Amino acid sequence: MSDFVIFDMEWNMGYQPKTFQYQGVEQTLRGEIIQIGAVKLRDGQPVDRFSLTMKPRIFPRLHHHVAKVTGLTQAQLDAGVPIKEGLRRFAEWCGPDTALGEWGQDDVPVLKQNLVLCGLDETWPRKWYDLQRVFTSQRPRQEGEGMTLEAVVERLGIPKNDAFHDALSDAEYTAAVCGFLDLSRGLAEYPDEAQQLNELLCPEGKDRRDFQLWPGHVDGEAWSTSSELRGAVCPECGAPLALDKDDVWLRKGNNCLYSMGECAQHGPAMIWLRRMRLDGLHFTFARATEPAGKEAQAKWAKEKKAALERARRKREKEAAEALERVRNAGR
Repeated sequence: MSDFVIFDMEWNMGYQPKTFQYQGVEQTLRGEIIQIGAVKLRDGQPVDRFSLTMKPRIFPRLHHHVAKVTGLTQAQLDAGVPIKEGLRRFAEWCGPDTALGEWGQDDVPVLKQNLVLCGLDETWPRKWYDLQRVFTSQRPRQEGEGMTLEAVVERLGIPKNDAFHDALSDAEYTAAVCGFLDLSRGLAEYPDEAQQLNELLCPEGKDRRDFQLWPGHVDGEAWSTSSELRGAVCPECGAPLALDKDDVWLRKGNNCLYSMGECAQHGPAMIWLRRMRLDGLHFTFARATEPAGKEAQAKWAKEKKAALERARRKREKEAAEALERVRNAGR
């Protein structure tokens, strides 16, 4: 295995949300990086470490919650390396082609957003891994087991000599956890974004077909307007499905939409859409279709009726509120 960097970050947040423009679309900043810690592995063994505290410019005031969790002080942030210089140093230390690993899926999206705001290359890193996922693939979670880094460190009997929520300490703990894994195999078997979406959209036991993928969208609501994303075909014959006449699409969680279409020859079919944004900047959309039996049709009819009723009540409420505002303005 070539060089591999295990990293962790701490970031500050504002007392008010901050948005920014990325390729013409408004994005919400998840946080501004104030600390990076990393361990570089070569052939699975630590060969170097990186640690840096940075001075934020968008959220210069240390949030009280961040101070409590990390133990950092305002004075430490004020004395830190300017964030753009710090990010440049980290990228150079890692190398342009080095893959990164983190515990979870939070750090890379924040990293890439911060690279954008600093005018640096947000296409880096090009390859990264969720090491928590690698861990659970080799050591499946048992009922009642926590999956925070601290919980896993404790479960494995790794000495807790340093405080958690310090970037370098957390990176070193993550590297220690990886010592209990076949890391090379875990990285080789790691599913790419398409495979992850396929797992979510077409789980075992579901007869979902015609899986398709649309990567690279910066607008997370593209599925609301795109005829390409919604234009599904019959899972039996491939003919275009007639979409719901009322254009009803229902949400299942934050990242899934579904509706019912109809094939003239084979009847109703469910249309499933799912989105994923692993890098914090770009959405990948996926679609699959599924034959709809009588039970699915009845469930859809009930859900659709309820959705239309909710929409009707919402319109009536908004109309009443608008009328009340007009009346109050005339008094």
